[in-house]
Amino acid sequence: MSLEEIEISLCKLIKKSLADKQYAEDFSFCLSDKSVNLAWKLYFIDLKKYKCQIHSNEIRHIYKEHQEEVWHICKIPYYLEKFKHIERTTTRDAQSGKQIPCLTFTKQLRDKKVKFVKMNLSRKKVLKLKTMYEV
Repeated sequence: MSLEEIEISLCKLIKKSLADKQYAEDFSFCLSDKSVNLAWKLYFIDLKKYKCQIHSNEIRHIYKEHQEEVWHICKIPYYLEKFKHIERTTTRDAQSGKQIPCLTFTKQLRDKKVKFVKMNLSRKKVLKLKTMYEV
């Protein structure tokens, strides 16, 4: 699937998720070789065979907290190919209270940075979108 096709699918998911609060679907795509190679070359983070998964609940969360930034979700495949920085972080799970390992990706745009946090579930090799915002 091309980056353009992924972008179109993500934009459709955003529209459906914001139009219907009961809508509960997700969209997954494989990380590109370029993303995998860049993560390993610069940060020694092995993302081979990882998929990125975006669920409608996370879309609504981002919209609630950062309305203007929700449309950056469409561009995540591009941001993953051209990120500026990856940082290993943790976040607290709201239900269990446990610390969950995460990766925070930063993409530099012309006049601002976009940060998005992906939960790193290494056993399943899935990066799930947690939040996204402009800095």
